Amino acid sequence: MEIPEYRTIFEQEDNHFFYIANHKIILSLIKSYLGQVSSLKILDAGCGTGLLTKKLERFGRVLGIDLSEEALKYARKRRIKAKLGSINNLPFRDQAFDLVVSMDVIYHKAVQDTIALEQLKRVLKPNGLLILRVPANEWLKSSHDLQVHTRERYSLETLRTKLERAGFKIEKISYVQMLLVPISLISLLWEKLLTNKIAKTHLVILPNSLNRFIADILSLEVSILRKFNLPFGLGLIAVARKT
Repeated sequence: MEIPEYRTIFEQEDNHFFYIANHKIILSLIKSYLGQVSSLKILDAGCGTGLLTKKLERFGRVLGIDLSEEALKYARKRRIKAKLGSINNLPFRDQAFDLVVSMDVIYHKAVQDTIALEQLKRVLKPNGLLILRVPANEWLKSSHDLQVHTRERYSLETLRTKLERAGFKIEKISYVQMLLVPISLISLLWEKLLTNKIAKTHLVILPNSLNRFIADILSLEVSILRKFNLPFGLGLIAVARKT
């Protein structure tokens, strides 16, 4: 990820619809699969600027890890426990965590996803849970992906296959942020019409009322995902168990 992107995320993470919606989905899935627990040992693998790590503290003791010292500089401002390290070679003992959460990490150019998934499984306790989010659909790749150093965007079947080959039992896998697909397609079409295509983030600042409206609409997926899977979307969410 480009260095200025971390500051943008840190400044927007509390209020931006993208993070509000994704964090709500992840926290809801934890409650659905693990209940109202408060004693878990949790790893936020690729914690970034640390807001999700902070929110996970309601479920137990949380440790974040990230490859970027710049990200950790911001994460530590949130007073979370976080250390420098790679998801390709996690510096933790086997079976150290009850829950591992990894939001938008294994897609990155610096990550070898098959190795990373093996590492995530290694540090999980038997029957431990992995909650994983990745960007979806290679045909949605845009200048934003250049800015955040995307290696690939996943299809549902590709992600399912990689998880199963790593030895996980998939409890749930679904697309998320379905509403954002047409918006992203319009943005992508606009990019293609431009001659000066430079890497730029899609994490733009919206008027408060519009941002809140989109966040509320996307948050409806929390209830939907309790019973159903979505047929398409901007991202994929998976819940997988170490057997």
